[in-house]
Amino acid sequence: MTLHRSLFLVLGALTIAVTPPGASAQEPLFERDVLPVLTKQCLGCHGGLRQKGGLDMRTMPLLLKGGKHGPAAKPGDADTSLLWQRIASDEMPPGETKLSAAEKALIKQWITKGLRTETKKDEDAHLTPGVKHDPKEVAAAIDKHIQQRLTALKLDAAPGSDDVEFLRRVTLDLNGCVPTAQEAAAFLDSKAPDKRAQLIDKLLASPRFGEQLGRTWREWICPPELPSDMNGGAQPHKQAFAFGDWIGKQITKGATWDKIVRDILTVDGQIKDNPHVIFYSLVGEGGKATPDGSARATASFFLGVQMQCAQCHDDPYRNWAQNEFWALAAFFGRTQGDFNTVTDGKAPPNMSKRGPKLPVAKGAEIVIPPSAFKNSGKAVQAAFLGSKSIDLAVEKPLRPVLADWVTAKENPYFAKAFANRTWFYFFARGLVNPVDDLRELNPPSHPGLLKMLGNEFAASGFDVKHLVRSICNSETYQRTSRASVKQDRQAIAAQTAAFGRMPVRVMTADVLYDSLRQVYGDPKLDLRADDAKGAAAMGQAAQIADPYIEFLRRFGTNEDDATDFTHGIPQMLTMINHPRLLSGSKALDAFRKTNPTPEHTVEWLYLSTLARRPSASEREAAAKYLANSQNSYVGVLWMLVNRSEFLFVR
Repeated sequence: MTLHRSLFLVLGALTIAVTPPGASAQEPLFERDVLPVLTKQCLGCHGGLRQKGGLDMRTMPLLLKGGKHGPAAKPGDADTSLLWQRIASDEMPPGETKLSAAEKALIKQWITKGLRTETKKDEDAHLTPGVKHDPKEVAAAIDKHIQQRLTALKLDAAPGSDDVEFLRRVTLDLNGCVPTAQEAAAFLDSKAPDKRAQLIDKLLASPRFGEQLGRTWREWICPPELPSDMNGGAQPHKQAFAFGDWIGKQITKGATWDKIVRDILTVDGQIKDNPHVIFYSLVGEGGKATPDGSARATASFFLGVQMQCAQCHDDPYRNWAQNEFWALAAFFGRTQGDFNTVTDGKAPPNMSKRGPKLPVAKGAEIVIPPSAFKNSGKAVQAAFLGSKSIDLAVEKPLRPVLADWVTAKENPYFAKAFANRTWFYFFARGLVNPVDDLRELNPPSHPGLLKMLGNEFAASGFDVKHLVRSICNSETYQRTSRASVKQDRQAIAAQTAAFGRMPVRVMTADVLYDSLRQVYGDPKLDLRADDAKGAAAMGQAAQIADPYIEFLRRFGTNEDDATDFTHGIPQMLTMINHPRLLSGSKALDAFRKTNPTPEHTVEWLYLSTLARRPSASEREAAAKYLANSQNSYVGVLWMLVNRSEFLFVR
């Protein structure tokens, strides 16, 4: 009898627009349909930093206000609307790139239908700002915000998850590994009315919570391909892992997020004493710290702001001027470092690399290098985002001054940025998407909720566990990901996009590897291909000698979309055909030493992998297989780890 070879469930990313009450699916909306076209084709000339003819097209009020020729559009009258006249005649946009026929039809229909918009009022935060609340109060406020939006969209919330679904999800999210059979049985058999809250507290108290959060941030910060040592070509995998471990240990010790970020921004010294030294070379260029790389990373990861376009020119879409980018970079102008060390010199290094030597910056200035294309050689004084230049003495360290501003409770970005990323981690979608694009033209789906979470996080003293505990105790987090057979795909996607249902997410490579190591009882689980082992044995590609690194490479996921099933034929072949997964499990062997019955062993295998007991039909199928199989219980284990139920976070 052959094993049943479970097929992988391949999820397509479901992207749909949620239509507000009173609008049909055919009626274009400004935010959903029209603004993306204007952003691509028009805002370069009619955006925040450049407004040709006095016309700013970024919002409806600005469109109706118009420029020196009057309002850009008139509701219900496309023919007399200047916007349509310019587009129809191909006068706009100038140059060779023109709107397509479909884009033109969309704009005309939108004007004819009355300039419909998707209005979102800035909801009340529901909790008093500046005060830390009990996690249950915060959870209730989260649910209130979500329900208000669902009601406005005429959507029902999905039912709550059962104990099996909740147990596996929260354990994977907070501890980065499936629960053990003993943990699963204890939770499922518990009659305590507050056992979910107790489990959340237990998982948050485990060092594994810090470890999981640390490696999650490591993956967010590390570039897709690590920089290489210019001498030997080696990549700093161990140093990058140590950086994630350092973040995790800080969380475990109770360090608050502002303390962790301050330590990263102000680190000085050798990597052997400070694993977070590598941050600067990871976000720099060629394994070296650079002011522009440090500025981009600080804005993106700690402030939730995209500034990369402003490095070379004024960003017409986000209101960031080139001057503001380099004013932020000036705080890192003296910072020098590589994989192993970071320190601040007395003066910024010459950044010209090639060509004429640039003027030497003075005090808290930085000189824009030729790589920026525009304004090369211009000296820019250090300044916080949205602030005027600040005057700092030459001898005064600059990075601590920036760290003070970044981590301040009054900072308009810091708390919201972390709250938004944390929400994204659990729901595969931020309240603001992308997570590092907080701006007026990219408003949150739930404005009051983001405000409330940011307020609460700041009021708690940037307590990471408090924020996570509050979210995980909410009904919103504890809803099922299962869909009703009566719902079509569009309804399911709409419900999920509005956080009325939990998404189905793919296990990250770290989580999958740890889960496999646990169920097989093998800390050094090796799923490399034979040719990879041979290459390593011959001294080729030293890093491939580490099965963990190779697993992360093969099973890497889309960090921007956890619902995107990126596993294809190589991953499927590894899971189905690799002999290691059928060669035995030390964890199973240890359990079998207790002389359990066959039925008890099958139950243990299900609890170890799927965090549930088998159904009657599954017990019967397992018994039939065991009666005719040479692979015995290991074959059952192989089948279970190849199920989509094992590979996904539901």
